[in-house]
Amino acid sequence: MSQILDPRAPESASAKLLREKVYEQLRADLISCRLAPGAEIRESELAERFGVSKSPVRDALMRLERENLVITLPRQGYRVASVSLNDVQDMFQLREVLERACIERITRRASDQQLASLERFRRFDPGAWEGGFVAYNRSFHRELAAISGNARMRDHLFDLMDQMERAVQLSVNSLKRGNPQTVIDEHNALIDALQARQTSVAQRISARHVQSAGKRVLRAMTHAVIAP
Repeated sequence: MSQILDPRAPESASAKLLREKVYEQLRADLISCRLAPGAEIRESELAERFGVSKSPVRDALMRLERENLVITLPRQGYRVASVSLNDVQDMFQLREVLERACIERITRRASDQQLASLERFRRFDPGAWEGGFVAYNRSFHRELAAISGNARMRDHLFDLMDQMERAVQLSVNSLKRGNPQTVIDEHNALIDALQARQTSVAQRISARHVQSAGKRVLRAMTHAVIAP
């Protein structure tokens, strides 16, 4: 007798893993701009690429739509969400607020060992960072979020930095022409203030650092093909 499958049966572990892999790869492609802003996305093409049915692809695209990385086109499919100057300005403003809160928690609650872990960011060695200066800078700010001790704030900052990565990637060629030592010096000043547990000083340095980064990215983005 053939077995009747219950549609309410829980999804197998392998099926869940497959869905997660499709989602993670698509998300990485969007954040890195390997799938360029404005590009059309078709379920059938992605299903063929990943060697899966349309179901895990559709699931991934729905999740990415909720993250504002993908836009649904009625009766057409999907499109990669554009990156606008207004969006980037909003993200940098939110990041400034969140990092300010992180700074307060770090100076008051982080252990001496956690503060000492920031020493590795005092200099940039190109050979030590796969992904170059962008990876080094991103890792520094992720470390600050991690040692804040607030998991929800950390996760929000991680997600926000992922979203901002698209703008950075669009402007990366212009950023490469800048002087990375300026950013490294700002990191060092912030590390000094954090290790001295000078909350207000560290917050002022952090705010200026984020504002300067925002100006650099926005200036570079004006030369990229983006949404107005």
